[in-house]
Parts: sequence; C-alpha cells; structure tokens
Amino acid sequence: MKHWQSNALQQLMQDSDPQRVFGQAVRLAQELDMEFVGLSLHLHVAAHNPQVILYNNYPNEFNQRYQQDRFIRIDPIVSMCHHSTMPVLWCDEQFEEVPHLREAACQHGMRHGWSQSVHDLLHNESQLSVSRALNPIDTHELYAKSGQVMWLCHTLHAVLSEHHLASLTPPPQLSEREKEVLKWSAEGKTASDVATILSLSTSTVNFHLRNVISKFDACNKTRAIVKATRQGLV
Repeated sequence: MKHWQSNALQQLMQDSDPQRVFGQAVRLAQELDMEFVGLSLHLHVAAHNPQVILYNNYPNEFNQRYQQDRFIRIDPIVSMCHHSTMPVLWCDEQFEEVPHLREAACQHGMRHGWSQSVHDLLHNESQLSVSRALNPIDTHELYAKSGQVMWLCHTLHAVLSEHHLASLTPPPQLSEREKEVLKWSAEGKTASDVATILSLSTSTVNFHLRNVISKFDACNKTRAIVKATRQGLV
C-alpha cells in the first residue's frame, strides 16, 4: 500500500480554499485506488436550520438525481453514519429498501466503497465516502486503508467545518484594544512585546487575549488568530 507524501498532507492541512482542500483529498484517496470521494458536512449553527454541505467528484448526472430525488433523506449509509463512527462497508443488503439508490450509484461507477464519519463536541458531523467501480473491497483492504481514510475524514472535518461555520456565524464584536492586541499577536509578538508596544502591562494583554480566545470559541491564541484572519478581522 502506498504511503502518502508528507508535502501532500501539509498542503491539505494548511490550505484555506475549500475546493483546493477537497481536490487534494481526492488525489490522496486516488492513491488508495479509490476513484470517487464524497464528503457531507452536517453543521449546527445557532439561529440557523441544520446545514448540509456536499463535496464530491461524482458524475453530474448522479448528483442531479441525488438532489432531485432527495436521496440523502433515504440513504441508509447516511443514517448509519449518524449513529456510528465505525467504517461502514457498502453491500447490497444495506439498500434492500432503496434499491433504486444502489442501482443509480452503481450505474455511475460507485459500486464498491465504504463510509466513515466523525462527530465533534458541538454535534457537527462529517461523513466521508470513498468508492470505485471495479474490484470488491475485502476485510483486509478495509483494515489496511481505514486508518488513512479516517485521518482524511478528521482533517477535512477540521478544515472545512471551520471554514463554513465561520461564514455562517457572525464575527464576534471586538473592542479596539482587543483588535490591537490581536493584530500584534498575529505578527508574532509575544504578550510581553505587545505590552511594550501598547504601553500596557503583560497581565492586561493576556486578559485581552483570553477575551479574544473566548469570543472566537478557540482552543488557544493561534486558533483565534486563524479564525480572525479568515473573517477579515486581522
């Protein structure tokens, strides 16, 4: 089995453009001998209805039918991924009640595959599916490649869910002092450096940084800076 190149993994994690990120994920999946990749993001945002955002490289005809017939509401794989983070290997038995969905997927080259989901602490979810037209997937291949597919699912969820949640959520209101502290922090200055530049105490700078981290619901200063940058506040 091929090992992914580290530069390809870095590109996936560091890029901020959703389409480029997904394109890189497709290339990585194709190195695992998978032709098609589909990702569905299920996001929950206050004051919004649940959002479902789809990325895939499926044929256009299949995508059109999937949306027109609202297959996502009856897709048994989607339902199974909602309730488990274990990989779900596709088989005919799973589609006994919706054979037309299985038939449509197979007609467009998505016969053999599996799906993997990830759920975060805010109840957002990503479901990643990889598939191909030929060569059934046995248990050995599933076990050999499931770790890489799981990593891909987690990474896409982290990058793309953050991007879309930022666009759906109004940017937090920052005070002018918080903006100044954030600006200098984004330029690599330490709290002590920022305190000197702004003629403040280090404890006051740290106080503002904690407020900024809290407002962005970030785990640390670096993530707060990334979120602020993506929302045009830095």
